[in-house]
Amino acid sequence: MKRARPALMALLATVATSPAADPNYLTIKAVKSAASRCTIPPCIQTITGADRWHERRGPTWNGENDWEVFFTMSADQRDAPLPRLALVCPGVTVQRVVIGHTDVKFTPDAERLVFDAVPDRSVGTLINNTLPDPEGDGLPIGLYHNWRIRADGPFAGKPYPEAETRAVHNYLLAAREALRLMGGMGPKDKRAFDGYISLLSFEVACGRGHNDSPPHVHIMLYVPAYSPGSQVPHFYMDESGRIVRNSFTELGVSGSRRAGNYGPGDVCQMYDTHGNLGLECVITKDGGLILRKKAGADEYLLSGDEQAGPAERVCVLSKGTRLVACTSHDDAAQGVMTATVERFQDGSPVSSITQTMRYDPFTGRVAGITTVPPPK
Repeated sequence: MKRARPALMALLATVATSPAADPNYLTIKAVKSAASRCTIPPCIQTITGADRWHERRGPTWNGENDWEVFFTMSADQRDAPLPRLALVCPGVTVQRVVIGHTDVKFTPDAERLVFDAVPDRSVGTLINNTLPDPEGDGLPIGLYHNWRIRADGPFAGKPYPEAETRAVHNYLLAAREALRLMGGMGPKDKRAFDGYISLLSFEVACGRGHNDSPPHVHIMLYVPAYSPGSQVPHFYMDESGRIVRNSFTELGVSGSRRAGNYGPGDVCQMYDTHGNLGLECVITKDGGLILRKKAGADEYLLSGDEQAGPAERVCVLSKGTRLVACTSHDDAAQGVMTATVERFQDGSPVSSITQTMRYDPFTGRVAGITTVPPPK
């Protein structure tokens, strides 16, 4: 393993959506009625509170894509009264105004859309949800609903990471199943470590300057206080979705001897703050990922389908036998995600369960989750 500068904490993408993380910021977003572009640069105006609220400009802080115009406002004081604002979006019809992830009422005033801010500090360019385990004993999965029109920051102007954005959810589904088979890892289990395993994807919008690249999978051990001590691997993928390296960091641990880059064959160990080993992860030379409790324990390999690759399907294997196959599809433009887990015994499928999540493409609000067959 080679030492490396600590990786940017992709975990902070989730923290940044909470009110406590960025109390001075508001994301203001105009949603267009059809895919189009403004004829001249759009702008935001501060009607009240201009002495306290100011526009924060720069890549991922403000911009326009085919369906959205977005701005970020920042206050000098944390308790600053919320402002009255106006959007000017020349040449397009706006059907919604969203602050954070909350729709707000607006009043047309000539070319302006006037509205009062609401205290939703969420990063409005990040559309994310939690996919619950349909059977109730497995880990929830943190999802970013990536849409190519929102690709920003280091993803802007580059080929969209199509295979990686499809593969990441398949890996997370497979990790959930592997940890279920392993036992002692779920939210209802008695665990041998203090904390819990967290599963999280990556996001392409890079909201508010957060660099969540290159594409990667998170399988993390959070300690109760979150920091210091949470263990955060970033399992980076190549263009086909295979896992090729792990940039590992211990949050809030200065001079960590274990932080750095792990390649194929290197054993990454995740401990709680008491020194209890929670999970070991090993990248294989062909781009898979082994999960195990410790050396010598049963190993569960997450591996892309031999023919279709991880963008289409990720399987869980143990001792060379396929136990589970996981597939998913996330249509971020329509707000529909499906996730299917198929289980095998002696090489033959024995059961299959599919979850369908419907959500608002512009706020992430979940309209409903259906499971087929229904959970018992």
